Amino acid sequence: MTPPFAVSPEAPVEWALLQARGDETIPFLQGQLSCDVLTLRTGQSLDGLLLSPSGDVITSLECSSHPEGVDIVVRAEVADATLRALGRFLMRTRCELQLVGAGAGAYATVGEQVRRGEPGPLEFAPGVAAHTFGQDFVERHVSFSKGCYTGQELVGRLDSRGGRVPFHLARVTGRDLEHMASVVSRVGPVGDRALQGLTTAVVDDGFSALALVHRTLLDGQSVVVVDDVAIELLHDGARHAR
Repeated sequence: MTPPFAVSPEAPVEWALLQARGDETIPFLQGQLSCDVLTLRTGQSLDGLLLSPSGDVITSLECSSHPEGVDIVVRAEVADATLRALGRFLMRTRCELQLVGAGAGAYATVGEQVRRGEPGPLEFAPGVAAHTFGQDFVERHVSFSKGCYTGQELVGRLDSRGGRVPFHLARVTGRDLEHMASVVSRVGPVGDRALQGLTTAVVDDGFSALALVHRTLLDGQSVVVVDDVAIELLHDGARHAR
């Protein structure tokens, strides 16, 4: 990956609101999302994932109960892709999906996203498994007690094997963005299999960025410093570090 363009921490993040309406909305979404939609109650919301059939993360999302169905909030950049992915399975089903406008998400700025370590469109773009973003992230977004849903097989198999994946989400800090990118990219596979690199970056008295890093760079630790670049494993406590 090439170094991303670093933005101000105050750069706004836009969210989109999708409406799912119809008599079969709940069972349809139950079969498509990783969260247990059947447990939604009025005034409640759930974090979940939309996965590809092979189990790669398309996007994270938030579901909220509505008297006529379910409201779904996603990053605006992936709203159309979310509609397309869900629409592939919307056959002879009494559920209508539409983008209705702006939504309110979990964070308002890019700086807040990086501070919280929340993966977004750039982190999901390479097409990786949910466990890439940490065991804590998986536990927050995935129900292991619900029935089948699209992409479940990979999530379940990885979890039963300890969530061992080649890449991990990390927060990287340093004084020079290109040097940070070089440190992250120097360890791991090359060619088409090389997914390591910086993704979302902000500049404010130095640089802070989210990144996908190869597990060997962390060497089983939660925090490492390589050539004055700090790399912190996210959403995956020390007991889960590989």
